Amino acid sequence: MIATKKGVNILERGSQVHFMAEFQEILDFPPAPKLDVYGKLDPKKATPAELRGQAVFFGKGNCATCHVPPYYTDNQLHNLQTERFFKPVTINNMRAIGDGPIKTFPLRGIKDSPPYMHDGRLLTLDDTVEFFNVILGTQLTPAEKADLVAFLRAL
Repeated sequence: MIATKKGVNILERGSQVHFMAEFQEILDFPPAPKLDVYGKLDPKKATPAELRGQAVFFGKGNCATCHVPPYYTDNQLHNLQTERFFKPVTINNMRAIGDGPIKTFPLRGIKDSPPYMHDGRLLTLDDTVEFFNVILGTQLTPAEKADLVAFLRAL
């Protein structure tokens, strides 16, 4: 009661949370005019770089394993095992270790939602592509990375 008098709005599950959930159900991804109904690029609308990037996404990059069209997510948790790349340390009496399982983020409209990753550690799509290039060991060339970023911007 005292918190309410101070202006704290405690969410009441019967009405407020329900209404927020209903609102979220009507939200959709931003338009992606270059995608067809299956979530793939329409060759008539896409640039050559975007089409090459799509080939990397579904091929060598192995991105579609977790980011499945048309929404480019599988809604699953995956452990990238990032602890392979750093030594755990203690910061402010807390142990900093690997990320553990993180939920696959939908890539539709990704260009409009920086920073990237679950904790905002990557500022650009280029950074994100390079992160996964290292973590997954895909060994993408600079041209393949640029094409992949072009494809991601079309989603």
